[in-house]
Amino acid sequence: MPTRRNFLRTFFRQVFLVLLVLVVAVLAFRSGVNVSDRGDIPDDAFLIQLYYAIGLFALGGMDLGMPTGGPRLWQMALLATYFLAPVLAAAAVIEGLWRAIWLRLVDKWPWRDHIVLAGGGRVARAVVDECLRSFPGTRILVVEKRVTDSMISHFGPLKRVYLIGGDITERSTVDALRIGHARALMLLTNDELANVELAVQSEAHFGGENGLPMLVRVADLDLTDRANRILARGGRQPCVNIHKAVAEKICRDSIDYMRENKGREALVFTGFGRFCQTYLRQFMEVRGTEHIDSIAIIDKDAELAWQRFFDSLSSAQRSQIADIPVRRRSGLQEDPRVWAPILSGAEGSDRPPSNLVILLGTNDDPSNLKAAMRVRDRSPEAYVMVRAFGASSFARQVAEEMNLEIVDIAEELRIQIKTWVGEIGKRAKPAKRTAKRPA
Repeated sequence: MPTRRNFLRTFFRQVFLVLLVLVVAVLAFRSGVNVSDRGDIPDDAFLIQLYYAIGLFALGGMDLGMPTGGPRLWQMALLATYFLAPVLAAAAVIEGLWRAIWLRLVDKWPWRDHIVLAGGGRVARAVVDECLRSFPGTRILVVEKRVTDSMISHFGPLKRVYLIGGDITERSTVDALRIGHARALMLLTNDELANVELAVQSEAHFGGENGLPMLVRVADLDLTDRANRILARGGRQPCVNIHKAVAEKICRDSIDYMRENKGREALVFTGFGRFCQTYLRQFMEVRGTEHIDSIAIIDKDAELAWQRFFDSLSSAQRSQIADIPVRRRSGLQEDPRVWAPILSGAEGSDRPPSNLVILLGTNDDPSNLKAAMRVRDRSPEAYVMVRAFGASSFARQVAEEMNLEIVDIAEELRIQIKTWVGEIGKRAKPAKRTAKRPA
């Protein structure tokens, strides 16, 4: 993994070699090796010997003189540290200066035929990995407002990938990225409004039939549709909704299972955010509201989450879903008390609901898995889907033993990203673009 390689490289360069110099120098002194310009160092205390060893990084032994006395092997070892210590010190200074210079140089660098990618999260990392395969030899600028150590560890070792700290909402950052000379623009930050705004501005300046290919991440379904109507060009829609792409897939899979059963489904959602809401929308469109017996929501703010979802529906969809009983349970999915009335069926009834379909869709993967195991013990016949981002081997084994459906967002995301980047690759052309003059 890039993170592990980068850690080992950093440890070897910045820690191991320094410790090696110190250990070799101290062992040489303690083995009887003396120096020509100092006193009897082998007879001095350990801290004094360590002090002289540390001084090698500044003066390289020029204040100590040549090794004398003691075993010949240790004399050569001490002499080797005279060369290695100042080299390590000089390398550290040069690296620090280069980093300081690069932070100022990146804003002025004449980038051309590159890919601009805004965002440094999990989605952006997956897109960068795919871009490295799809665009060989192309430089990729990853711009992130808040650069973290994990981002540096991930992107640092990657060739042709440059991590830049900056805010895409600021004019100076946009100018430094030289978007007009880029092969493609990919806006994948969590700020969907900022993504759409920069996409609209870029389309206005570098648009046209053969304009700048773009990939824009938008989480809200309504905003995705509206932005695509503005940015649509030649039948292409640059705005993508990750939740929709994954929800469509798992919705098709679950509906294939449901069609084998008679009757209507009792739907249960935990963490009723965009992912679960998108699944419910897809269910209403593909399966139909006539197949919904009831809806139950477990969320920290279940009432607000449901009202937001209901308000986002069209008037026709609201009328279709208005007569369906919806139970909102404010709480955590780990709490058995919120599950008891849902798994027992209707209020005050001991009859468990038939055709129970449960989607554990919070962002907390371990919590989803634990809740799924508890639900399976209570409802052996339920169809249980567990959301995860990069499901572990343990989670997959548990799912297989307990007949749970793992919804691996990372796996589905890789498939979607390959498709998205492939479409970008077909349209991307390494050609200079000239900004349109505003009217």
